[in-house]
Amino acid sequence: MESKLFCMALRVDGELISDERFYREFLAVTGGMTPEQMQLTSPADFRQAQEVAERNVLRAVLLRQVADREGLAVTEQEIEEERRSVWGSAANQSCGRGITDEMEERAAVRKAERHLTRHVPRPSRREVEAIYRANPATFTLPERWLVSHIVRIAEDETERQAAMETLRLAAADLKRGKSFAAVAERYSDCKGGGGALGWISRGNMVAEFEENVLRLQPRKPSEIFETPFGLHIALVQDHKPAGLQPLQEIRADLARRIFDDRRQGVLEEALHAIFNGAQIEVASEPEHSVAHGRGIE
Repeated sequence: MESKLFCMALRVDGELISDERFYREFLAVTGGMTPEQMQLTSPADFRQAQEVAERNVLRAVLLRQVADREGLAVTEQEIEEERRSVWGSAANQSCGRGITDEMEERAAVRKAERHLTRHVPRPSRREVEAIYRANPATFTLPERWLVSHIVRIAEDETERQAAMETLRLAAADLKRGKSFAAVAERYSDCKGGGGALGWISRGNMVAEFEENVLRLQPRKPSEIFETPFGLHIALVQDHKPAGLQPLQEIRADLARRIFDDRRQGVLEEALHAIFNGAQIEVASEPEHSVAHGRGIE
């Protein structure tokens, strides 16, 4: 089976980019599916993944070249920040040369993006207010409830009986005045955050859950009820009617979104010009390349 794997290695403004790098990016895009597997399951998806992987690599290379030309040196601290953004901490990652190079390029790409968008103006207060007033539907929230629950998962009648006994103990603790979060941590199969589900609105949950929860008075636990997922006790912590979000609550976030949209638009225009001006050509494949080793033409 023939498979044109990203054309082969490429030279980008004279810099050799191995086909192995395109191959690794293809695996990242497809969640580990190889080109051969993708071609068998969906040729159309294969071509799309191929194009996305190729563009991702070329984008990173061209932006890193911008950083090099502009003298945007990357510091060790910036490389460390990239490591942490990927692995959470420096201790959770390999410090091999290839990994360090990857993190250095990621940091350089970020610097190049900031450089190319450095003149993008932040929106004024008047601009933020104008966008807010012109788009009321965008900033209107539905009726919503802040909900926590205690759940015992039950997949058969035996588990259901056991779940019922556990939730009766939980209900008794609640009646004795123990906090809902503490009771959830003790009895629930979903203990995280004291059973908090966050804000929900109609249509977010299964019908049986909504029927029992959305009619509750705030801060009064429900009786035990059943859904396809198991048995529950729920608590509405707070309730807010549908309505327009006050501008003062969202001003900072809206200003940030406007700025990010502007910045992204400028960046895409700059990238379009960079791609058009770049000299990108097919390079010959060394014998140890991915394409050569897999018999890919």
